[in-house]
Order: sequence, then structure tokens, then C-alpha cells
Amino acid sequence: MSNTNSEFQLGPNEIGIHEKLSFGKSLFYGVQSVIALNLFLGIIIIASIMQLDIVDTAILITLGFLSMGIATFLQAGFFMKYPVVQCTSFTILAAFATIGLQYNLATAFGSLILGAVILILLGVFKLFSYVMKVIPPIVASVVIIVIGINVMYTAATNLVSTAKAAPHVATYFLLAAIVFCLIFAFKALGNTRLKIASFCARAGVLMSIVITTVIAALMGQTDFSSVATAPWFALPPIGHYGFPQFQLQPSLVFVVLYIIVMVETVGNWFAISHTAKVPITKKEIDRGIIGEGLGCLIGAFIGTQPVTSYATNCGVISITKVYSRWSAIGAAVIIIVLSFIPKVMYVIASLPGIVMWGVLLALCTSIIMSGLQSVNRYKINERNVLVIGIPIALTLLISMFTTDILGMMPMFWGYLFSSSICIGTIAAIILNLVLPKQKGAGDGSEDEEQHDAIDEPIPEDAV
Repeated sequence: MSNTNSEFQLGPNEIGIHEKLSFGKSLFYGVQSVIALNLFLGIIIIASIMQLDIVDTAILITLGFLSMGIATFLQAGFFMKYPVVQCTSFTILAAFATIGLQYNLATAFGSLILGAVILILLGVFKLFSYVMKVIPPIVASVVIIVIGINVMYTAATNLVSTAKAAPHVATYFLLAAIVFCLIFAFKALGNTRLKIASFCARAGVLMSIVITTVIAALMGQTDFSSVATAPWFALPPIGHYGFPQFQLQPSLVFVVLYIIVMVETVGNWFAISHTAKVPITKKEIDRGIIGEGLGCLIGAFIGTQPVTSYATNCGVISITKVYSRWSAIGAAVIIIVLSFIPKVMYVIASLPGIVMWGVLLALCTSIIMSGLQSVNRYKINERNVLVIGIPIALTLLISMFTTDILGMMPMFWGYLFSSSICIGTIAAIILNLVLPKQKGAGDGSEDEEQHDAIDEPIPEDAV
């Protein structure tokens, strides 16, 4: 279990990225990833925004699981070959739901195809590194904050509207508060030296959902009647929402969003490489881009949202010390199997909406804090204040744009402005390019050569 690179010696209880695990161990460690990543959250948010019924929500979750499982198997087994489990990206939620509401889900799926093909081509022709050159670490850090702010606004507004529409408003706010507090309580326990610390860190979100749902059931605020009639086994209904329909303007919006997602994803890969004590190479990044694009392309034809690598992947392996990509392959098998069990999908689809919005609000808090901690590593001079501050302000402003405002814009701009993440990121990139650099700007751009190194280990401050 030792690495060939002397600078990256593994400890006695650590398992290297390419060390093969038995089928049983792969499944065992894969279960931990499946629990920790809460794969269903992004799908439920899309279903909630689009106000899908229980049946359509369960089907969307089913197809999402199938897509995530296939994408994970391809990425961990053949392309990136890292312990990465593919999940729904929060970056695309608002734009995807907007297109689905404006047209239909078939058009939303069709809008994913062009961007996925472009990602594959960027990987095949090794061009993505040129895209990364215009996005130094400080811009990537701003992107994380922008994502957190956008999704937090979505969570907060939907939480309030869900509670206001309920017959017992105070009860709904109480449930949201309970799940919110439980998540941070488990997070705090996960940082202790108690024997249950690792369990709390891995399963804290899931346990918070279970506990709060039980409380909601005792209050009479749940409805799991559809679970009883759902079968235990059925083939995933691929193409349930129709064959993907192509529309140019929403497709162009997703091209931009894919690039933003990949900036975040590549940052996650760097973090995983550092945690797993292996140097990441340009070749691996290019393969990962191909795998990411292929996973999104397959998802579009299956009938589900695009997938990407979560930052939580790094958190899981840092706790278990199991860096082997075979744990991700085991997780992929489990996720695919779950997509053939409708009863489980209906249980997920029946979770109280107010609980899920409370969960998302808590997770967004962590996302924003992660971005702020990352930004804190750079000098806050006049230039960087603008690079950081203006995108955040634009994200807050555009998050408040109503459908009426978006409807008055030309169609392409309406789709583009439906994603404040997209506008905030574009603003950060443009500001970073046009504002004159100060000597010792401290934006991380001076470390470009380190980030581009092909066979050199990634330094700790690059993660």
C-alpha cells in the first residue's frame, strides 16, 4: 500500500487509489459514499421547483440514480480512475428547472447534449487546460461562494413559500429548524474524538433527515401512502419524459454552465489527489473531462439531469482513509441496483418538502463558508475586493429576478439570467481579466505553472 513517489508515502491504514479491493470490500466502502453523498437531494430540489407529483418525482429519482451509477462506473473505472462518485450538480438546478417549466423535461434533457459533446471534445483534444488559465484559484473560490448564495436563496424562498402554504405554518418552520440544527449538531460531533465521530461525519445529513421525518410523521405531516403500492422491482423507465428535444438557446446556456461546473470539479479532483497522496496529471484531468462529458451525455438520453463530482467525495475518503477507486466502483454498483427498486425511490420522493429545503439551507451554509475560507488565503487588496465583491452582489441581485422579469428579456438572455451562478461566474472571470494586476496580487495566478505541472506533485496550497 505504498506509493512509488517517496513524497507521497501512505500510512499503514491507508489504501491507495489504484489498489484493487475485493468485491465485498468495494461494496462495503461504497455504501459509505452512497450514504454520505445524499445523492437524491439535487433531484428532489428540481422536482420541487417544477412541482412534480410523487410519481414523476420517483421516476426522476430512479433515472437520476441510474445515470449517476453509470457515470460513476465509467469515471472511476475507465476515465479519471479516481474515487469519485458522480452526483447532481447544484450549479445547474435553477436553469434546468426553468427550461423544464418553459418547455418540458424532454427539452431540458436535450439542452444538455451540446455542452456534454463540447466537454468530450475539450478532453479529447486536451484543450481544457487553456480554459483553466483564465480562472485562477481566487476566481474558483468566488464561484464556490456564488453557488452557495444562489442555492441558499432558492432554498430560503421555497422554504418560506412551502411553510406559508401549509395549514400549520409554525409546525413547518419548526421542522425546518430541527433538521437545520441536527445537521450542524452531527457535523460538530463529527469533529470530536468520540467513537461515533466518523459515523456522524459520514451519515449526519441522512440521520438528520430520518430523525426529522419521524418527528414530522408523529405530527401528521407526512404521506407515504404511495410507497405501499410501489413494486419492489422494476426496470428503470428510460425515456419516460420523451426523447431529448434540441433547442439552441437553452443549449448555449448549458455550455457556459458546464464550464463553470468543470472548474468546480477540477478543484475537487485536486483536493482528492492531495488527500489520496498522489500527483494529479494533465492526462488524468483530460480523461476526467471526457468521462464527465460522457456521463452527462448518457444522462441526457436516459432522461435525467447532468452529473458531476461532489466535494463530499474528498470528505469521505479523508475519514475512511480508503482512497481506492474500487470503492467508487462499488458505490456505482449499489446506485444502479437501487434504481431497479421503485419502493426505495418512492420513499425518497415522499420525504416532506419542508425538511428537504431545511437540509439544503444547511448545506448551502457549509458551501459558502468553504468558499470564504478559500478566499481568505488571498490578499484582500483593492483589485481582489472588486473580483470578489461584484460577482457576489450580482448573484444576490439576479437571484431575486422573478419569472415576469426574465420573461421580458430576449429568450437567450432570459435563460442566462435564470442562473445567477452563471452571471456571477462570468462577472468574476471578466473582472479578473480586465482589472490591472497589482504586484503580488495574491490571486493565485502566479502559481499557474504549479497547477499545470504534468508529473510534479500538487503542492498543499494548490488545493
